[in-house]
Amino acid sequence: MGQTATSLNLIWVLTWLKFLPRTRRDSAKLFWLFAEPAGQLAIMILIFTYIGRTPAYGTSMALFLLTGITMLNFFGAGSAMVMRAMLQSGNKLRLAPEGLFHDAIASATFKLITALGYTSILLVGVWYVQGIDVIPKHPLVAAQSFLWCTFLCFGVGLLRAYATKFLPLVERVYATCTRALIFVSGVFYVPSFMPPQVRDLLYYNPVLHVIELFRLGMYDQYPTFIYSPIYLSLFCIGTTALGATLIWRQRAAFIE
Repeated sequence: MGQTATSLNLIWVLTWLKFLPRTRRDSAKLFWLFAEPAGQLAIMILIFTYIGRTPAYGTSMALFLLTGITMLNFFGAGSAMVMRAMLQSGNKLRLAPEGLFHDAIASATFKLITALGYTSILLVGVWYVQGIDVIPKHPLVAAQSFLWCTFLCFGVGLLRAYATKFLPLVERVYATCTRALIFVSGVFYVPSFMPPQVRDLLYYNPVLHVIELFRLGMYDQYPTFIYSPIYLSLFCIGTTALGATLIWRQRAAFIE
């Protein structure tokens, strides 16, 4: 019990240390954590407004795009932060009692807090500009989406760290392929409205399931029959277990 409390306290300290900029570069990183999703949302709203497209669901294009962009940004930036935390495990400036995975868990927690922050700010912005109701219709479901996305970031981040260390070609291929996530994650369309053959392929993208879960929380009756809680949970558990096992077996290479 005492060891668990010590670990949780250490993770909490490491999490909040990430909010304390030590250099100008760190301050800029904190700024971009909030500015990047806001900029992506603004650009996509302008593009779709220019081409005259209506929202795939609901009455607000801004709200619909927000539910996709924020979760996609959460996953992309979060998994990268976990990866970097693992690759820096051998940093001599790390805290003395810090374990192998403490900083990675703290990075995922930090990203969760910032994602909740910028999502809330963007929702308030949409409400202020458009005057629409932006309060989640099912708050607990919306909260679950953030928790599962955190779990997904952690598992994928561990695998990316292992790949970067021992299989650099795999990481480069992953980085290239994930640039297409914005097109295959349902950011600007409803996946369940796609043809069956397309839906069958989209089903295997875990980020799509996180976005669908968030929309189920935001909208009263969001139409989805592609979302699978079983697939999402098994994917998160599987990637975390596999990533942690691979890294633990090669822990000497990470802490040297």
